[in-house]
Amino acid sequence: MTLPAPADEVAPRLWRITTPMPARPPEVHAYLAALDGGGWMLVDGGLNTGAAWSALEAGVRAAAGGWKDVRVHVVTHMHMDHVGLAARVRERSGAAVWMGRLDAERMAHAAAHPDDEADYRAGLLGRCGAPAEMLRTVEEARRGAEPLAPPVTVDGTLDGDAGDIPGAPGWRFAWTPGHTAGHVSLFRPGDRVLIAGDAVLPRITPTLGVNRQRTDPVGDYALALDRLEALSPALVLPGHGRPPEDGVARIRELRTAADGETDTIEALLHTDGRTCWQVVDARYPGREMPVGTRMLALRETLAHLDRLATARRATVRTDDEGAARFARAS
Repeated sequence: MTLPAPADEVAPRLWRITTPMPARPPEVHAYLAALDGGGWMLVDGGLNTGAAWSALEAGVRAAAGGWKDVRVHVVTHMHMDHVGLAARVRERSGAAVWMGRLDAERMAHAAAHPDDEADYRAGLLGRCGAPAEMLRTVEEARRGAEPLAPPVTVDGTLDGDAGDIPGAPGWRFAWTPGHTAGHVSLFRPGDRVLIAGDAVLPRITPTLGVNRQRTDPVGDYALALDRLEALSPALVLPGHGRPPEDGVARIRELRTAADGETDTIEALLHTDGRTCWQVVDARYPGREMPVGTRMLALRETLAHLDRLATARRATVRTDDEGAARFARAS
């Protein structure tokens, strides 16, 4: 088997560093950019594992000669395969850590209020119409689990629809919510290179799940894709997988795919209303799901149900058990 190079130059003065993951997808990409005027910017990192850290260090050594000139670390979003090594990067390099504002706030809240997170999961499952044993199973699975990443406090947040990245001349960010509320992508206008994070993936549609910060993540994602298409990127670099041959065409495909998911879920609604739990069962008939997969399916399906309600393609009412029941609009 041919091992990947520690760092691949994928555009002028921009290297991709691939770190391993123990499950699908099997890898995640970090990116290392040489900055105008000197120094380096790291984008993302990998899971908080020894193998991922070794791969990241080898890539930084190969491209930049080591950590001493890495000055800026931008994390595209709060998921552990992207933010997991941020604390180690700061300790090793001293680089300032930047994230989108909403994701930074969400991470800080989760670290400071773990009991509130359990209450949120309970409320979410209740809204989905999940049976009581589902909540017990979820909390048992989480009890005693090791933290997936050391906590990291960001040095600054990227706020607004777009703007310059402090300390990284020649690079801008675009707010691209949907996959998470505070997801950001990075753009180099000089050659129209886009580091997309998980906003644009080459083979699958990014997960679009409900969150406690935004009311319509599917609608948010449509706006994010509009924002990215308007940049007309010449090269789209995803967080996982190979760059699409035509990045703009892939952005349009993802818009169509997300709309198609909403249409599929609309077709499963009855005029008398269904809970999200019932819609998931109809969407995946006869499928046995591990608890994590079921939670993901509930969050995704509820996001599309909320999109239908926002667009007035469905009505929603709360039943006597506190579950939301969605019905196809007449």
